Amino acid sequence: MSTEPFGCRWCGVTKREHAQRWKPPVGWHQWEQPTSEQIKDRMRARRAATEDTR
Repeated sequence: MSTEPFGCRWCGVTKREHAQRWKPPVGWHQWEQPTSEQIKDRMRARRAATEDTR
C-alpha cells in the first residue's frame, strides 16, 4: 500500500480516515497537511510503482 499524496504529513492516512493516530516519533496526532515536497515525493513514488507493474 502506498502513501496517499495528500495524506497526513506524519503517517500518510487520508484526512477522512484519520481521526487520531499513533506514529513514532510524533506520537498521537491529528491529520496535518503534508508539505509541498512530501506531496511531490509521494506522487513520484506512486508513478514509479505504477511503472514497475507494467
